[in-house]
Amino acid sequence: MSQFVNSTKQIVGVSVTPSVGVEVALLDKKSPTVVKYGRRPIEYNLATREIQDYSTFKATIIDLFKELDISLKSSIYLTLPNVHLDFESLPLIIGDEAISNAILSKAEDSYIFKRVEPVSAWADLVTNTSTDKRLIVYTSFQETAINQIKDIFLDLGANLIGIESSYSSTIRGLWFSGAVGDDIDDNSNWNLLMVNSNSYAMFSLQGSRLVDYTEVPLAIKSFSYEEAYQAISTSVSQVLPNFPAKKLFILSQSDEICAEVLKTQITFDEEIIAHDSNKYSKEPPLRITSAVMENEAAAMTYALIGALATDHMENVILNLNVMSKMHSFGEAYFTFEFLEKEIIVTQEVARKALLAIAGVLAAIAFLIYGIFYLVETQVNKKASEYQNKSNEIQQQINTIMGTGGVVDIETLVTKIIDLNKKAISFYDSIATDIPQSVWLQYYYNKNGEKLALEGVSANIADIYNYYKSLKVISPQSSIKLNRLQILTEVSGDEFDLAAPDIGAKFYDFEISNVKSPRNKDTNKDGENKNADNNNQQNGNPDVAPAAALEPVDINK
Repeated sequence: MSQFVNSTKQIVGVSVTPSVGVEVALLDKKSPTVVKYGRRPIEYNLATREIQDYSTFKATIIDLFKELDISLKSSIYLTLPNVHLDFESLPLIIGDEAISNAILSKAEDSYIFKRVEPVSAWADLVTNTSTDKRLIVYTSFQETAINQIKDIFLDLGANLIGIESSYSSTIRGLWFSGAVGDDIDDNSNWNLLMVNSNSYAMFSLQGSRLVDYTEVPLAIKSFSYEEAYQAISTSVSQVLPNFPAKKLFILSQSDEICAEVLKTQITFDEEIIAHDSNKYSKEPPLRITSAVMENEAAAMTYALIGALATDHMENVILNLNVMSKMHSFGEAYFTFEFLEKEIIVTQEVARKALLAIAGVLAAIAFLIYGIFYLVETQVNKKASEYQNKSNEIQQQINTIMGTGGVVDIETLVTKIIDLNKKAISFYDSIATDIPQSVWLQYYYNKNGEKLALEGVSANIADIYNYYKSLKVISPQSSIKLNRLQILTEVSGDEFDLAAPDIGAKFYDFEISNVKSPRNKDTNKDGENKNADNNNQQNGNPDVAPAAALEPVDINK
């Protein structure tokens, strides 16, 4: 079980699950023991993936909090049924705003977000400094739905500090409750099969880190008892080969499927662990006090436990909170009341506030000094600019007078136009349609005469096509395909963010009429310092010799 953190502030967990309804729970401050738990049924629209009636949801929250004697002014962490969960590979150098834009663009491909805007949260899964890439996982909800929920809790006077997908919260809940077992460490590969009322989801994990995920729609209620198990086992058998692991953890959240029975139907060579979070549950997943009804708490969802865990885990696993985080869980923090609302202040927030105050005071001190300094420097700057302009004009006059005071304008203009035509031709060549599997990494152009262009591709045919298109656009150039070789090969046991498919090959190429300046044997002008005999014999020292090409079957 994850290390329990004894915080001074409690968070009330609230979870919405289609087959269960609304759950509310509270943990003891000193141990992971459920001291209050209750639930009420509520309608959830599986087609639109949101709560059917928000006024009913509000009334249900009021009833549950009143029944459990929990203040509505508490801090609340809410989990909702998953709407959209996906992965995205992005460069390491881009900032949070660029990441948000990339997520927004990809999330809009989902049919859910064709008519409403998404609101998302993301987290890093893997960073690869060698390729300058990061793999992120993100979750998205309908912005209109999130705003309605926020308005409900605001109207109730509650402090809503988090809204998260049930998928990421369930993974955290399994770890916090100890259900996954102590034998799964940070390096263990295991799969989580989560069976819901209208689909099942398969998660591939390494320890607590999510590696892959897929969701398969399956109308379980439309099948008979035997057919439902057969349909799931048949479908899962087609998915499992793509998720190699040493353990399969089955979690059924559907009353139509018993995890223990499904375990006997699935063919898997390694260990299978079965857990139910439905009517087949035999005991509560966490310790409970005598005030909690055992038969009711037995079906407590792990998504709700994940919401409670955000207040009690030392290191929160896979936190995808779409709300603006008021504090980082696990930090020390204090609270105070303001206008009958509880405000949470962490060490990080306090540190930033002190830095902001210090910055304001420093700014005032420097402002007075800056005003006097600015006036003086502006006067000196203007004087310097006028003097430099005068010197530049005088230099131009001296140059013209040195040639007899006559400038051949026609010759000068013709020369400029000719040079520009060559340079523009080369720049046009790089702007031609680039094949989808070709990535350009380096471009060099000197005086419109010498060109070096380098890149990688997953397809040899696309490299040749791109080279031919460059020759068509700039036929007068002497560019050649001077290098073509296999760059790397990714095996099935490796995890490479740059590789689009396991087993894919990449080809490194160079198109140039001069040795690439990136080569350590060239000078700053891109000319080979150690020109070889072949170049000398051909009478063209600027053209690099073509590298020997490896035999490649383009069909592969």
